[in-house]
Amino acid sequence: MPPNADISRLRNRFPNETDASNSNNNNDNTNNNDDPATVSTTPLKSIKGTEVVIDGTIYDLTSFHHPGGNSILLFGGNDVTVQYKMIHPYHTRHHLEKMTAVGKVDSKDGDSDYLFDTEFEREIKREVFKIVRRGREFGTPGYFLRAFTYIGIMAYLNYLWTTTPSTTLTLAILFGISQASIGLNVQHDANHGAASKRAWVNDILG
Repeated sequence: MPPNADISRLRNRFPNETDASNSNNNNDNTNNNDDPATVSTTPLKSIKGTEVVIDGTIYDLTSFHHPGGNSILLFGGNDVTVQYKMIHPYHTRHHLEKMTAVGKVDSKDGDSDYLFDTEFEREIKREVFKIVRRGREFGTPGYFLRAFTYIGIMAYLNYLWTTTPSTTLTLAILFGISQASIGLNVQHDANHGAASKRAWVNDILG
């Protein structure tokens, strides 16, 4: 069953006054503890906007060059384990090593709303990978051919719309359909960062 949104960590990531007070006390206690055998942790609500949490580890994004561009900063200050595993199904711990780990979150914040690496998940991935092959996760030549076809049709209809003395209902409907086709088939994929590995291509098509 889906997670309860009212108790989701993402919903409750902003601390109230009590949480902030407790957080400051915890940080003071942590800073005063010089025992090297003790691993310091940070409350999830206290991580910075330039940091994310994946599998309980806090990663700093300021020095990380993300292939998808700065859109990754939209996730700053949150546990993005679910989003990371969903968007990067092939990634392993070696990919995470490209980012700088700066700490761990409190164990009480480590419980996930989801279960990962289950037999059901592996079966779903196997079926999806039969359709979306490795190396074909982004826009293919066929995708770009369709994209520019839709854009060309819309540009032509826009030309007719602006130059025809009296527009017709048929032209208006066709013009609307062409815009919807671009939104659903071009902009949708680009705004998800799926049109290309190059961020600027996604920005243009999005």
